[in-house]
Amino acid sequence: MATAEKPIWFQSSREQLDALLLEVCDGLQLRPSRHELAVERYGTVNEILEKAGSPFRFLRPRIFPQGSMALGTTCKPVEGPHDLDFVLQIDAPHWRWHPLAGLSALYECLSSNETYRKMISLKNRVVRLTYADEFYMDILPAYTDLSSGGTCILVPDRARVSLCPSNPEGFILWFRNRCLTRTRRVMEKAKPVPAQEAVHEKEPLQLAVQLLKRWRDLAFAEECLAPISVVLTTLAGMYYAGEESVSEAMTTILSGIVNAIALEDLQGKRIVVRNPSNLLEDFGERWDANPQAYNAFKAGIRRLQKEWTVIVAGGRETDKELERLFGEYVRTALVKRAQRLQEARKAGALAVGSTGAITGLASGVARIRPNVFHGDA
Repeated sequence: MATAEKPIWFQSSREQLDALLLEVCDGLQLRPSRHELAVERYGTVNEILEKAGSPFRFLRPRIFPQGSMALGTTCKPVEGPHDLDFVLQIDAPHWRWHPLAGLSALYECLSSNETYRKMISLKNRVVRLTYADEFYMDILPAYTDLSSGGTCILVPDRARVSLCPSNPEGFILWFRNRCLTRTRRVMEKAKPVPAQEAVHEKEPLQLAVQLLKRWRDLAFAEECLAPISVVLTTLAGMYYAGEESVSEAMTTILSGIVNAIALEDLQGKRIVVRNPSNLLEDFGERWDANPQAYNAFKAGIRRLQKEWTVIVAGGRETDKELERLFGEYVRTALVKRAQRLQEARKAGALAVGSTGAITGLASGVARIRPNVFHGDA
């Protein structure tokens, strides 16, 4: 769990970088009002799918969120809508129906609702509801996978006209377990709709995923080349080693991904990004049909690792490099930091230690006199 920020004059360079990244992630958070709206809409759709007249009412449906809101890794989009993903799981033998029957029934059910009729569209695996305020909801129908057991499910794929293996609930539990730092070993269970976590309540892995998603959104101008969120999330979870610092977590994660790519390159293969909770599901399968996207990902992640190494080492251009990688929230965080320093200076709370470094006021140090600008009282 991220800790509260110490005053900048008591921070090491690594702590200063972590504090800055924490503020960047705070800017990437969804506004509380947007989170509440998502939860409200989630509940409204649930009611429609469970009420009398729904084709799913007597099939013991289970409805639960998946994706970034369930994982605590939401990232405000650079442009375009934010999405909420959830699963409609039917606890019934899948072989009784055509593979796409559940998807068709879900589309027809929501299309018959006057509110959703103008908002609905059918995608490859989900039914999408697009709201007017830059928000959309993807609903994935699924069957319980009786052969695999546990929380494994089978989901429709229109392109293949078949059911494909998945396990979003198992993935949530895996990711939450991977989030644990070296000093925290308490498992958190997935909740129906997790309450929005404040940035300082999040674990370094969650923050690292937010940063990777923001980097992705800025680095890939063409959406068709950008790695999907679940790939970044899984790779980050695989190579995270329990660091309690988000900057150190980023270093370890990037190194792990780049090394894995190098090993597969030797064999002329791509990295395989399997769902750790259902190894039959490969999140990277889209790369098979779009090798250009895989090559773009490799080049991008290698470039990011090199740039991150320079940032961690420190230097005059560090702030500019961070802003280029993660956007305008870096500048906002730097302005806030400068304001805090100025307020402390005006209050006479800063001093110069024996090494010349700016510190908090203590005995044996020289107080820094406040700046008195023209027009100040």
